[in-house]
Parts: sequence; C-alpha cells; structure tokens
Amino acid sequence: MNKFKLPLLACLTAFFSIHHAMAQSPMTKVDIGDNIVIMIPQEFIEMNAQDIRNKFISYKSPLAGYTTMDRTVDLVVNVNTTPWMDKDIALLKEFYKNNIRNLFDEVEFMQEEVKEINGRSFAVFEFISKVNGDPNSFKNQAPVIDYTWVQYTIKDQQAYVFTFHCGTRLKDSWHDNAAEIMSSIKFQ
Repeated sequence: MNKFKLPLLACLTAFFSIHHAMAQSPMTKVDIGDNIVIMIPQEFIEMNAQDIRNKFISYKSPLAGYTTMDRTVDLVVNVNTTPWMDKDIALLKEFYKNNIRNLFDEVEFMQEEVKEINGRSFAVFEFISKVNGDPNSFKNQAPVIDYTWVQYTIKDQQAYVFTFHCGTRLKDSWHDNAAEIMSSIKFQ
C-alpha cells in the first residue's frame, strides 16, 4: 500500500467518526403543550418565528419546532382537530401514506407500520422523498432529496404529528437520534 494512502485513510476515518459522534448528541427532556414529553438533542434550539415562516406554508403554527443552529435538521410537532378516533389508527395510517405519496415525485418507504410507543399507537413512516427540479427555472433545477421520519397518533379527536426532517446527506449521522426522539414520545 502506498505510504500516503494509509495516513489519508486514517484521517478520513477519524473525520467521519468525529462528525458522526458530533451528530449523536446527548438528549434532553422537553415538555410540549398538551402534556407531551419528548427527548430532543441538547444542541437543538427552538425555532423562531422566521424559521417557521421560512419552513412552513400553513395558516397554523406548529405546537413546537426545534432545529439545529445551521437550520439543517428539524423536529416539528403539529396538532389538528380530526373526526378520527383513537381506534382508527390503522385507517389513519393508510390515509397518511397516500398523502405522503401525493406530496412528492418519488417516495421510498423504509418503515411504514403501526407501532405501540409508551402505551399509545402511532402510524410510523420513515422515508426518502424526492421532488424533481424545474427545468425551466434558473434557480431550482436540481431535485430535492430528503429524509423524513414522521409519526401520527390520535388523542381526544386531535391528530398529533411528530416530524423529524433533514437532507439525505445527513441521514446516517442523525438516524439514531431520530429513532431515540420518536421512541421517547410520551403523553402524560
């Protein structure tokens, strides 16, 4: 082996290990309105009004929103009134699966199931999405490919939506944190 390849390989391995370790940040418990407790990475900060305006096209602000300092990784909690009942979670799962498919040009589901988490049933989706670029645009010609883990549950005719989102280039670094966040959701 070339005498330069080994040190270069060691440096690259160290860089990716440090980068991975930085993304696997310690978790902290936060209380979210409506008696919800969730663990989030300590480095997350609350989204400000500008973050919410930049990221969401909606008449209603999320119940809670957290992001990294560089605004590349997000966790958002939404709640909406629904006619659905707690027992309708399997039907809700199919409804939201079709909604997800309609939002993007391509969707690759890595996880789609109903799971029991801390005594509550959730419709769970983990997926890679792609929105094709616009060939007629000077600015937005490239496709946007993202990683999302979203969970839905119903409580007292309220649909709660927990969404973890980042670009696919960050998926491997943040997947374990996403799993920990989503498994920590607890209604009190």
